[in-house]
Amino acid sequence: MAYFTSLKTTPKVIYPGINVQVYENSVDMMDPDQDRRSSLNPFEMKKNAAFAVEAFSRLRGRPTVPNDIRLVLADNIRTLNNLIDLARTHNLTFKLIAPSKSSAYVPSFPDVTPHTEPDILFLLNFTTAQRLALLQASSMVLLLYTPPNQHFGIGPVGGMLCGLPVLVCDSGGPTESILVSPSSERMRWLRAPDPSVWADTLGMYVSSWRRGEQP
Repeated sequence: MAYFTSLKTTPKVIYPGINVQVYENSVDMMDPDQDRRSSLNPFEMKKNAAFAVEAFSRLRGRPTVPNDIRLVLADNIRTLNNLIDLARTHNLTFKLIAPSKSSAYVPSFPDVTPHTEPDILFLLNFTTAQRLALLQASSMVLLLYTPPNQHFGIGPVGGMLCGLPVLVCDSGGPTESILVSPSSERMRWLRAPDPSVWADTLGMYVSSWRRGEQP
């Protein structure tokens, strides 16, 4: 209030509106454009997608982690080259796809894997329906939300609306919108932005998920 002397009453915090109905809609999983994978994160520079690649590489380097766990990074292509270079540095295979009806240009890389099971899948210019399909897919294991100090964090809220576990940086708005207790019912985690710390949490959850246990 010291900075807004013209205000006569104490202001209240208004959070961004979320269209809950979007997440309540069902999606046709037989649609070929609804690609179903394991994790989702946008690759805009400020979204810190490189951190997801770093954490994922540490996870995949552990002998107890199954090889069929995949990282999906879905958004536009503004920082794609940097992420491709990072994947190469960690010897992670990758593939790029775009919706069949999309006009997005899909860059060509000589070392892109021809196989259908890459370590990292870059999904370019996805639609709202495709985002929902990813969040609702039975093969989706966990939503990674990597940007620190976000003002709110709509992404994790959307994931939780779909009943999806979320792993989020322990700063900014998500510290208010994400409850991490009681531990016996925990399906969401706030963690320091350290790739090794995230790899530990991912490894714990994936092992429990494989056994059909509550982490």
